[in-house]
Amino acid sequence: MFYDDLFCSLTSSFYPKISSDPLEQTENSQLQNVSRNSKFFSEIDRLFILGNQYSQPIDEKELLKDVSTRLWFTYRKGFSQINGNGPDSDQGWGCMIRCGQMMLAETFIRLYLGREFKWDSDITGNPFYWKILSYFKDEKLAPYSIQQIAMMGVGEGIQIGKWFGPNAIAQVLNKLTTYEESNHLRFYIAMDNYELMKTCNKCIKCKQHKKGKCEEWSPLLLIIPLRLGLNEFNQDYTESLKRCLEIKYTVGLIGGKPNQAYYFYGYLDDELLYMDPHECQPYVPNFVQEMNDKTYHTNIMWKLKFSHLDPSIALGFVCKHEEDFLELIDLLRKDVVKDGDIHSLFDISDKRPDFDSLSATDSLDVNSDDEFVLI
Repeated sequence: MFYDDLFCSLTSSFYPKISSDPLEQTENSQLQNVSRNSKFFSEIDRLFILGNQYSQPIDEKELLKDVSTRLWFTYRKGFSQINGNGPDSDQGWGCMIRCGQMMLAETFIRLYLGREFKWDSDITGNPFYWKILSYFKDEKLAPYSIQQIAMMGVGEGIQIGKWFGPNAIAQVLNKLTTYEESNHLRFYIAMDNYELMKTCNKCIKCKQHKKGKCEEWSPLLLIIPLRLGLNEFNQDYTESLKRCLEIKYTVGLIGGKPNQAYYFYGYLDDELLYMDPHECQPYVPNFVQEMNDKTYHTNIMWKLKFSHLDPSIALGFVCKHEEDFLELIDLLRKDVVKDGDIHSLFDISDKRPDFDSLSATDSLDVNSDDEFVLI
């Protein structure tokens, strides 16, 4: 099932969630006649989901399994009040938080279950799956709950009930991860004054030892915040973004359109595919293994034209081993970051450039609309 701002087409394989609302059932029945699988899928040129390409003829059943396996976090209502007397729902302000949760959940799935893991609505007995899901339950003690994120956001200057940006949610999740020893994950948020190649090999160590005391590699979530334009998305970056979503280490990107955050996990021709957190669902109490977890999954594939994307985004890549990280850098250099390309998303450098040595003729254009991140 595909949605965008102006058009919705429902194929015979992509059914919406079961609804008891007669009006909604009628609307869904009408939508089912908009298009059929054979015609729609035969017209697709390029389709990538989290680094996996679906070539013609597209296996619709396998595609549906892949999409519905992703953890879908949405607004919730009725959970315990944040900070004891705060809101009991994140509707209207928590969409970027939910998108950050989805990217982080995908990271854990990749690390502990693998890219080929498929969720089954009837049988999901894998204990690692339930452990990952429990990280994000809407309870104060869960390490990445809405309560924990909102409270940690206060330390970043974001009042409870206020909207997060892509960089802010990355920073907060990074801080929360430092307190969660069991997952062994390390964050690296590439800002424009960081040296990724040297820093990652120097300080991304295992959590059992202090920095500088261990040479073991910890699983890494690399987040690259970017602003690709001033007030609107610069479409010259479209192909580079596509290449990022084709890399096997991608865990998608967080962003959206003005005042609405989405979690993007792939693209279909010239449109991004995303998960929408804006449906407000009831809080799930008595969270236990083997419970009904269907509200944490969806078979809907929302679409957004690249031209409608807000320019502020954050890319995510996961590297379980150091060899993965080195391969990722090689892939980025080969397919995304090209010497002399003024529309490269960012720069990759083994060390920070010596800006003091630039001559007058080599000076940086401070009025440029492009924003680079030094990795």
